[in-house]
Amino acid sequence: MLIYYYDLNGRPMMYTAKGSSKPRQYVRVRWSNPALHRASDGKEMKYQTPSGASCRVYIPEKIRRLYKSRTHIDTLFLQEGEKKAEKACKHGMLSIGIQGINNFGSQQEGLLQDIQDLAKVCSIANIVLVMDSDWNDLHRDIIVGDRADKRPNSFSKAVIKYRQYMKTFNIIGLSVNIWWGHVNENGHGDKGVDDLLCGSLNGRESELMADVERTMNSHDGKGTWLNIHKITEESDTKIRDFWSLNDVQAFYEIHKDRLTGVDTFKIGNIRYKAENGSLVPVSRYSSSSDIYSITQTSKGEDKVEFNDVEAFRFLSANGFRRLRNSDEAATGYDFIRIDDGIIDRVAPYEVRDFIRSYITANCKSDLVLLFFKKKLSTIMSDKQLEELDIISDDFNNFTSGVQRTYYNNGQVEITANDITPNKPISQVWRSRIVPRRFRRVPIIKDIQKIGDKFYIEYTPEAANCEFLQFLVNTSNNFFSYDAPRELSDDETFEWIHHIVNKITTLGFLLCDYKYASERKAVVIQDHLMSEVGQSHGGAGKSIVGNAIGHVVSQFFIDGKQMKRDDEFLLSGVTKATRNIFLDDVKTNFAFENLFAMVTGPMYVNPKGKDRYCIPLEDSPKILITTNHAINKANEAATKRRIIYMEFSTWYNPDHTLVDDFHHMFFDDWDEEQWNLFDNLMAECVMFYFRSFENCWAREGAGAVPPPMKNIELRTLRQEMSEVLYQWAEEYFDPSGSHLNDRIKRADLVASFFEYAGGPAGHGVTRTNFKGKIQAYCKFKGYDFNIDRPNAEKVYYSDWKPLHPEESFIGSDDKSGGAEYFKVFSPAKEKESKPF
Repeated sequence: MLIYYYDLNGRPMMYTAKGSSKPRQYVRVRWSNPALHRASDGKEMKYQTPSGASCRVYIPEKIRRLYKSRTHIDTLFLQEGEKKAEKACKHGMLSIGIQGINNFGSQQEGLLQDIQDLAKVCSIANIVLVMDSDWNDLHRDIIVGDRADKRPNSFSKAVIKYRQYMKTFNIIGLSVNIWWGHVNENGHGDKGVDDLLCGSLNGRESELMADVERTMNSHDGKGTWLNIHKITEESDTKIRDFWSLNDVQAFYEIHKDRLTGVDTFKIGNIRYKAENGSLVPVSRYSSSSDIYSITQTSKGEDKVEFNDVEAFRFLSANGFRRLRNSDEAATGYDFIRIDDGIIDRVAPYEVRDFIRSYITANCKSDLVLLFFKKKLSTIMSDKQLEELDIISDDFNNFTSGVQRTYYNNGQVEITANDITPNKPISQVWRSRIVPRRFRRVPIIKDIQKIGDKFYIEYTPEAANCEFLQFLVNTSNNFFSYDAPRELSDDETFEWIHHIVNKITTLGFLLCDYKYASERKAVVIQDHLMSEVGQSHGGAGKSIVGNAIGHVVSQFFIDGKQMKRDDEFLLSGVTKATRNIFLDDVKTNFAFENLFAMVTGPMYVNPKGKDRYCIPLEDSPKILITTNHAINKANEAATKRRIIYMEFSTWYNPDHTLVDDFHHMFFDDWDEEQWNLFDNLMAECVMFYFRSFENCWAREGAGAVPPPMKNIELRTLRQEMSEVLYQWAEEYFDPSGSHLNDRIKRADLVASFFEYAGGPAGHGVTRTNFKGKIQAYCKFKGYDFNIDRPNAEKVYYSDWKPLHPEESFIGSDDKSGGAEYFKVFSPAKEKESKPF
């Protein structure tokens, strides 16, 4: 069934889909066989809203006519669904349709404008939200540990939200009475108003509105076919009472039959079980006492006595503990709660609130309630809570070759050969649970390495995965979006090499286990060569960091604002943190300051707490983005601690993600795109493991390095300094006489200082001048001191034929108390001796 939407004036409602600039008519689909049409989470779709379109209100033709003629509507009903609204209107129950009990407004837009316009023009006096007869049913599939009151809570919150939104009519000068009602259960099993009119009331439909009018004028709001309650001035607590959510025992009595057979379940935050027909908190399984008792004073008056021993048993049974900040620390702890295998840090007041909720839900004695209201902060003060058991953080049991990622619907286990979803969750920090559902959809079918070349085989779904296309685009160093061309085989394989580098490096970042042979940080740089200190940006490097943060617990550091001597830099990093993202670090960033935390334990000095140590095996991995080369990147100590990614100029200030995808990543994604992203991230880990096993890079490494030539050139250019590079380009111009000439070092230094305006402000000194000239030679492909042997005592004539693409660096050339440099160009030498 196609359901066409029209606005109050009878015009077709329109929307603009993502990726399109052309408006389309808003049409909802009601599938006759929902099992054949499933959402991205696998659930059957009975109704389908246009992809990328917001929720709208359905306005039957009868309501549109009344609006057009500005006819007064005394009572307007909000029905959940278009068919209910149309059927109700046909029999005098003037209704509009909403697409769900929460879809009459949003936090961003407030009450839907059509409802406001209709109320104002037709001077509506009463608005009634009508729910189906299953308004108080529990979830169909309650399993051990589930919240039994989850569905009733959801319905009560919807009514509270509805009342809050409707009260905004006061802003436009309307006084509207707000009502809530539901269809009553009956012998015919009628669920909604449309079922009622087609079932029990078929042929006598007029009885419905007569019953509604009687009910709305009754003192208790109870009718034959519907119950309807006025809630204009009701409190949130009173609304929750409709579902008995403020009385645990009453809630249980209503749903006792449904909860029988479920071993344990939650009501609120407390876990219960049914025992001999009664509701028993799990915390009292091993005790016949409660955390309080009522005794008599010497005068025979009732008084409350607090049982602190039982209180701590109660807290312990509900997962409350103290967590030692560090095994080595003499002091320092946090409060945590472990519930259903999920670990949360909690504040002391949350521990007290848990007790308060338990007392409120399980005791109706004013004496007891008043006692805990006045005394709880004293009898369970922060100091008293030190009686909770203290444990060490040993929750991170990372395993070689296995990555466990956690989603709302279970654990996803990743190995080199498989991705297995829907496994149970146990002992996991909540911050590690990705707030999405995972459904397996293969994106990359296979990656193979044959010889020194990589081959990637994609599945049909890969074409729909925007993040994969982003990785492909940012790996393309050969043409821009507006100037495509045919690539040579070598260029194609280099492009694929860059893609594999990104996939396996993302896998490295998302893998918790740290291999001893691959303790490194990831550095993302631009491919575009630029002057040292000049920043282009906009290539998409930070998007990778943001992507990692959408899968693992991440700690963000603004590289531009980072201070070198900030002792609290890592304040907030814990063993649950899996990634530290240093975004956009400055020129000459001191990477050596990170050496210790990359290859060793990580020391954290949190503000207001004791300093503690995160062991190497538990510490987060580090991701750095920069528009510049890493300082001292050619030194061995730096090289062995870095995995590089290189980003092309496909994206830049003139061509952004929106130009390709017509929306922003992450914020504008729907469930399908998120699921494709999650699957790609899981596959990155899988192929990282596979690379490690098959030695795609080398033995003991899983992250495949990119083609390194351009990165090495950027590093050399930064190493020599921009001023020296500019001077050397003029001084050693091939058309001049200095190239291939033996020149005194002192003369070269003097010439440079004269060009640079003195010996300060450019990072070049008399001492480091030789190293910078050698860096210039390597950058240009020149040789240095070819008349002297190199460090291996090999002469130029023997070495160069075996290394034609490399720069020869000869040893010191000294004579007569002076040192000489020769910057040698084989190309110029060949030009001068053509025969």
